[in-house]
Amino acid sequence: MCGTRTPFVANDTVSADSRVLIRFSAGLASDPNDAFLARALGTLTADRIREALDVDVRSRGLSGGTTTNADAASAVAEGRVLGVRFVLSGTVTRNDDRSIVNWRLVDARSGREQSSGTITQQYGQADSLVGAMTSALTRAFGKPSFVPQPQDRLTTLKREALLAYLQALTESDAFDRDRLTRADSLFNVAVSSDPNFAAARYKLAELALRQLDYVEQREAERTALFTKGMWNVGAVLLRDPLNTRALALLGRLTLHGTSPQLALPIVAALQRLAPGNAETATLEAHTLRALGRDAEALRAVRAAGSTVDRNVSALMVRADLERRVGDVINACRSLNRAVALDPLFAPAYVWRAVVRSTLGERREGWADAEVSTRLGRRDWGELTGALIDLSMRDTVRAKARVKPLMLDASLQQASWLDLVLRAAVTHGLRVPNQAQLAVRQIPCREPRRAMLAREPLLKFLRIPPECGGARPQPKA
Repeated sequence: MCGTRTPFVANDTVSADSRVLIRFSAGLASDPNDAFLARALGTLTADRIREALDVDVRSRGLSGGTTTNADAASAVAEGRVLGVRFVLSGTVTRNDDRSIVNWRLVDARSGREQSSGTITQQYGQADSLVGAMTSALTRAFGKPSFVPQPQDRLTTLKREALLAYLQALTESDAFDRDRLTRADSLFNVAVSSDPNFAAARYKLAELALRQLDYVEQREAERTALFTKGMWNVGAVLLRDPLNTRALALLGRLTLHGTSPQLALPIVAALQRLAPGNAETATLEAHTLRALGRDAEALRAVRAAGSTVDRNVSALMVRADLERRVGDVINACRSLNRAVALDPLFAPAYVWRAVVRSTLGERREGWADAEVSTRLGRRDWGELTGALIDLSMRDTVRAKARVKPLMLDASLQQASWLDLVLRAAVTHGLRVPNQAQLAVRQIPCREPRRAMLAREPLLKFLRIPPECGGARPQPKA
């Protein structure tokens, strides 16, 4: 936990009664595609449970188990370590063109089995498998059945579209350019095979946003991603104009366009449709921050209260705003919560490492930097490690870390976060021309460029007015 050596930082206090562990695996001698279905079954069930119930899904996806008993026992043991209430585990196998799922729902505290069963469906009817798993959990919590939104349903009848979609899900949570490109290609296959496949279109728009947020800084590629994202989320909204999640995604994509202020009418529409929704509060905070109204953004996200405590994007923007005003204690709380909600979300570890260096927890900060390398990109670990080195006045080690990352080829492939961290490290090393060189790689049309003037890591750095065209030269 961030702040464990700082007594006035509260740890995560979410009740164990609201936690769930979901774990599926491919059975012995199964078809290779069963691994994709197993991972997708865990991922999609987790997403629906978050929508249906006020619960945390502490883990999800593919496990290493190969037999039902061994997998269930290891999942329950893992659930007890994580402090969850229920553990849903199972295996996925194939028999001709049918998928067979053997599943168990266990109370992790008592070890008592709540329910179990075997479901057999045609391979193309994966949505009914996800629905059955969701129903098992909603019954365990004593809640009514949940009806998912259109973009969450696997309604395609085209086998190739479904298979491409399931394969893409295994790559779409990455932060690596190559993996996200593969996911983009697979989602495109799914949409091409079935243009009415709303789930694939929504995921393609989400993927475009992820690439815009964390991967792509080249102007031509960003324009293509922006167009693709808007086109696909627009297709979802044509079928369901009052879909709040799709509207929020439309707003987030709009912030990457040339006129971020166009997101304000979308915020107003969401405030009428879903005033207490986490997506509404998140988009409002993102929009106000993009327009330079940080104080208003922070008030808005704080006013939302516990609504944003189960939304990783909301927690990240709240942590960023709190860090910018110097409130590292509350930023620390928000990052703790984000890591608890999604242990695979690498940017949360990046910023928690930065906050930990401020709190003097350098050993824990280095651990977070290492995790960000494994889950995200090597550059993130090196750059956050360099910032921690600077907090210890170890300029020799910081220079050794950042020097290869300031070469021409490295800068040309760097993302927004990579470039901000490069600028922060070189600014801390008192090499302002190198910091400005990193800033110049950010395109003029990048809306977040205006936020650099308010970035604490770049305090007192003169942000160059010119941009997008300077060729980086390695420092001698």
